[in-house]
Amino acid sequence: MYNFLQVTIAGLATGGLYALMIVGVLLVWQVSRSMNFAYGQIGMVGAFAAFVIGSNLGIPLLPALLAGIIAATLLSAVVEATVIRRIPDRSGYDVVVTLGLMLLLTALVQAALGANARVFYTLATGVRVLTGEVFVNLNDLICIALGVLAVIGAWVVLHRTSLGTSLRAAAADADIARSVGIDVKLLRTAVWATSAILVTIAAYLFASRLSLNAFYMQTIIINVFVAGMIGGLDRFWPPVLSAFGIALYQAWAGYLLGEDWSTPALFVLVLAIFTLVPRRLLEERHEQRA
Repeated sequence: MYNFLQVTIAGLATGGLYALMIVGVLLVWQVSRSMNFAYGQIGMVGAFAAFVIGSNLGIPLLPALLAGIIAATLLSAVVEATVIRRIPDRSGYDVVVTLGLMLLLTALVQAALGANARVFYTLATGVRVLTGEVFVNLNDLICIALGVLAVIGAWVVLHRTSLGTSLRAAAADADIARSVGIDVKLLRTAVWATSAILVTIAAYLFASRLSLNAFYMQTIIINVFVAGMIGGLDRFWPPVLSAFGIALYQAWAGYLLGEDWSTPALFVLVLAIFTLVPRRLLEERHEQRA
């Protein structure tokens, strides 16, 4: 029982980070109708920037982390302003461009810093906050809290503020939004920048729990996109709940079957969902969007 509780807490912590990232995915998709497959690598660049600034220049932890967030935010905003907004409104172009960007960022970081894994800042992974048979560290609680706060904050902004109204208007019909004075281009760039902040924070925490290399965010972002695919990118709560559910499912699968089976077990689940779940439930996202 204690082992099961330990695994569940770790799964919830991972789910919190998945939820933090899925908020950025949802914002970008719902406002700009673009899929950013370089999303995880933008966070990786921010994590490497913070690590290099902190370790090579001797900058204290918090300024180094802030510098990494700024670097990733600027990168994401520049990509949207100079590349994404110039893509024709034809399905598939954003996929090709962002996949290319993902490969480019990976190659550049690997060429500049090498492929060897590095030990990132611990970020409270060794700070024990609960005693007894179940080990809970402060990092776990931070991950869960950040995921919950990001989800609640995003929902409040989208549904209870004038900014959220503008975002939803720009997503529904950009031409009408422009006609009433909404700067759609600025909003989209701001959303891409915001998503970079979220993914960089998640990248920091994942690096503190794993290690830092040019590839560590790739599997993670696949899991996040799977959550979005299962829940539906045109909705809000289903993909968020899917993010937590996938993290728990993988944690339990890894505990019961072995760590090597956590990823295959996830795709068995995906195949089962799309094979067994009634098609009308999977297509509700389109009806809601309409």
